[in-house]
Amino acid sequence: MVSPAQADKRLLWDPRQGNKFVVGGRSQLTLYEWTPEYPEIRHITSKHGLEHMKCFAWSPDNYFDDLIAVGYSTGRLDLIRLEASKHARQSNLLSTGPSVSLPLRNYRSCNALSFCPADSNYLAVGLDKVRGDCSVVVWDIESTMPSMMFPLDKFDATTTVSRLQPLLPHAELGPKMDRRIVQQHAPTEVVSALTFLPQSTNLVLASISSRWLRLFDLRTPGPATFNVGLKVSGMATDPFDPRRVACFGEGLITLWDTRKLVQPILNFSEKDALGDGARSQSLPGIYSSVEFSSTRRGVLATLHQGARHVRMWDMMEARAHVVGDASSDTEKSRDSAPSNRLAKRSWANLPWSGGSSGNDSFKEHAPPVNTSIILSDTRRTKTFDRSLSSFALVPTSQEQPSILTTSIMVVNGEGDLELHSLYDTPKQACWSARGELAMGAGFSFRVISTIVDQEVPEPWDLPQAPTQPTRSATTSRSRGREKRRSPDPNASFTPPLYNHREDESPVGPGSRGVSIALATNLATTRPDKRSFSPASLRVHESQINAGSPLLKRSISRPRRDLTSVKAKSSLSPDTRNAGPSKIKKTPLKGAAATVEDDISMIMRRRVISGYGIKNPDDNGTIVQNGTDTYDSSAQILSDLWGWIYYSRNILCNPTPMINGYDFSYEGLLSIWEGMEPRFQAPPVHHTLLEPPASETLHNGRRSLSPAGESHGNFNAALKELLSRGSIETAWTPAATTSRQLQRQVALQLIGWSLRDSELQKDIDRWENNGKISRAACWLVFIKKYDKAVRLLLASEDESHHMMSGMLAALTAHHSESRSSGIRSSDLREHCERVIVKLQDPYLRAMLTHLALGDWSEVLEEELIPFRERLAIAFQFLDDKTLSSYLRRVKDRTSGGDIDAIIVTGLTKAGVNILQSYVDKSGDIQTAAIMASYVCPSKFTDARVDRWLDAYRDLLDGFRLFHHRVDFDVTRGQIVQEFVDDGYNPPEVWAPRQILIRCNYCNKTISDDGSEIRRTKATSCPHCSRSLPRCSVCLMTLSVIPDAAREVELAHTQAQYADTIDDAIVICQTCRHGGHASHVMDWFFDGDGTQSHATCAVANCDCQCADNM
Repeated sequence: MVSPAQADKRLLWDPRQGNKFVVGGRSQLTLYEWTPEYPEIRHITSKHGLEHMKCFAWSPDNYFDDLIAVGYSTGRLDLIRLEASKHARQSNLLSTGPSVSLPLRNYRSCNALSFCPADSNYLAVGLDKVRGDCSVVVWDIESTMPSMMFPLDKFDATTTVSRLQPLLPHAELGPKMDRRIVQQHAPTEVVSALTFLPQSTNLVLASISSRWLRLFDLRTPGPATFNVGLKVSGMATDPFDPRRVACFGEGLITLWDTRKLVQPILNFSEKDALGDGARSQSLPGIYSSVEFSSTRRGVLATLHQGARHVRMWDMMEARAHVVGDASSDTEKSRDSAPSNRLAKRSWANLPWSGGSSGNDSFKEHAPPVNTSIILSDTRRTKTFDRSLSSFALVPTSQEQPSILTTSIMVVNGEGDLELHSLYDTPKQACWSARGELAMGAGFSFRVISTIVDQEVPEPWDLPQAPTQPTRSATTSRSRGREKRRSPDPNASFTPPLYNHREDESPVGPGSRGVSIALATNLATTRPDKRSFSPASLRVHESQINAGSPLLKRSISRPRRDLTSVKAKSSLSPDTRNAGPSKIKKTPLKGAAATVEDDISMIMRRRVISGYGIKNPDDNGTIVQNGTDTYDSSAQILSDLWGWIYYSRNILCNPTPMINGYDFSYEGLLSIWEGMEPRFQAPPVHHTLLEPPASETLHNGRRSLSPAGESHGNFNAALKELLSRGSIETAWTPAATTSRQLQRQVALQLIGWSLRDSELQKDIDRWENNGKISRAACWLVFIKKYDKAVRLLLASEDESHHMMSGMLAALTAHHSESRSSGIRSSDLREHCERVIVKLQDPYLRAMLTHLALGDWSEVLEEELIPFRERLAIAFQFLDDKTLSSYLRRVKDRTSGGDIDAIIVTGLTKAGVNILQSYVDKSGDIQTAAIMASYVCPSKFTDARVDRWLDAYRDLLDGFRLFHHRVDFDVTRGQIVQEFVDDGYNPPEVWAPRQILIRCNYCNKTISDDGSEIRRTKATSCPHCSRSLPRCSVCLMTLSVIPDAAREVELAHTQAQYADTIDDAIVICQTCRHGGHASHVMDWFFDGDGTQSHATCAVANCDCQCADNM
């Protein structure tokens, strides 16, 4: 169908997907043929004398391939055959060929024509309005076909052609109406455009009076209609989707689904085509033609009036856009827009809820977001010399499909034709969770497998250390700790993770026997040494340059060559941990190297190695073994796992509840600022018959509860925590403080002792290990300048000799001024220039402290381990400055530094840190595992729920189903421990999957809760009918009610014995069954050999044994 002529020429392609096309304009129709094998455009025939031609349509009839319907502005409607002159020449006749006119009662302009694609005998006509007459007329031209034949036509007119049933019903139009008119509608309206929907004979979509888009259902003479307020100038149907229609008018294109004409699926205009260089116009333009591609699904071609190019829109690339959002994508979390559900479905666009809010539920607090759908993939043809009048998309033949290009035939106002090819082959690429890359282009498809499949150990086969309960509040749970690893009698009493600080044991569990065995046994599954990971947080040498944002730091912490710094400074990893990674292996190349370094593959290797909830101390070892020696992000993550393991032993053993405060997985900020008690003070009992206040019962379970007097005493609770540690923290900080106890507990949690004797031992050990700059830095911090100068002079490093001279000058100036910092501006500027050029972080921190006298600049030195910086803060900062520093760390969620959890703990604020870490690294595995310790046991968060769902789906995608089940079971054990200890009420986390239903009343066999039956039920509690009998012993089956079982467990704390004697089994094929023990004895003997193959019920030949 061709819409009303806005220009002189209109181009229409063969509806049968052939090589012919028609160009019409003014008073002429010309038939051409495109021959791609030569290639050339051949002129076949022309039809002249079509004065006042307004519109035309090409019939899809398979027998009359040149039948054209022509509508005139005078009201005339003709059916003509374009190749009549060719047939006349072959028959030696002088004739213009057959022509049939379809008369109208009132003469008015014919605006639109449309043949039915499903039945070419139906022709819909759209007319101007006239009083007392309809403007939509549907003709049945089957009776006209014999008169349109030529003598040389191969088609026999007497042959009956089957038509699509049922036929449209004829309306009662009166005796004077032409019998070929089937129906007519829309009285006294103007129809500017209309079309039959594909694969349908009864649905017609029309533009009514430039105000309505109306859908007619012609299955009844008085059709049902549906109106939408929309001005439409033309429309096009989608050959791939018969319900999809594109309409254009007033410079706007709308995409509709005719099954739901309530609002458009998509709407766009020229100003949305910014992807291919379009310029936004102040006034909306007018479209002259639109057409769906018959070779590219969801691709729409449009022509703007007066344009010299055709634009292609890909409907399959629709994305969600936040209206009025001018912020850059880099400043937002990928989870910040809930409208991402409307975006392309891919793993990277999963609907997260981001932001730094610590609210429990994102949906309850998120502001409403106005979104719209935009097209992100547009392309256009070349710019032609003249303005185009019309175009048509050239279909590709099945013999020679074009997978690389889309061919477009265009015609300008002068009638010049040109064929243009647009390279728009759809390219698809998707990653498999198992490391396979699938690539598709047109009809080509290839799967690139980069990871060699290897045998994956089951979770129960992994060598693991004995697990420690997450929370141990009862005596029975405390006994389990006696079976844990026995400490080395020669070892120091310093906590294992932080024994001798990071320089000697960066990964505490790695030096222990069990963890070393774990690394050795899993050596075959560990990856090769990687050179670079695009998803990690580490800084690689090749990435650091003068313009890198990493260099835009304060003068106290410049960073040039991180690799050389780590190799030369005192932060070099311990040689015991660096040994395995030095083994030279053949590096991967190409796509394999890229996939090997992807975060998804890193997560897969970790979970195969045992990375999970059970042993946080082993997680640090797994992280270190799977990465490079100089991977700073892996070092930070490994150290954090060690802190979680170590702090949990202090905070949770023997109980995390002290005086009403729940210290489980809390951070330093909660210790410093305090927190609210989780439980209220117990009531005071006045009788001896009531239980004591120190013990409460919750669902029959006995749990620890604070006594009345000590409840809410936070200082007493801190003293209890302090007594659990093995580090002597009795010391006096350098700064004046009123929170001495809080500082001691904080240092206990980070594993540092700042007593003079302990600190001097550490300095001596650093000196013996070659960590000269670190030892000198701490000597300067504690104001032992002479020792620091002598230590630097005694070093074999010449740079240390030069630093000793500067240190001597600065300390002398510092002593004379008797104030922090340097007053001389020249000397200060010189120190700043030297600091920028230094590579050793401890030397930078030492000069920064002497030159500026500002501890905040020292604490911003990122290459100093975070826990060491925390020890500096608790030693030298006053209370107000320390509070400000801890809060800055808590609020610093944009950098993705996961070690900030040491300050926040696994709390709601810690979830914000995890969100930032996920946004930067993509490591959803670590976020899900860490959050599982506290969610939903202590609080709930929508982001955590999405991490857990995504990680579980990822494990399923890895085909690690047993690992996913093990993850779920471990999470369930954590939740159950909180319930058993009385901290949380019982809750059903997963609905029952299997229910027994009565065969008589069709109700589930369970009591309604009004009466608790402590006996086994042998009848339905609703209809009192007996339950089925066992197929073997013929005794009535019995079911223990769930409510009775739960009450029995709660009140008696008895371990109810689930045995096979109480179980029942039902065959899902024949519905026979009985006691599980009896059925097993029927099918199998004592030695396991099969004794029977068929069901125990007489005359039942079901092979039940095959399903057992």
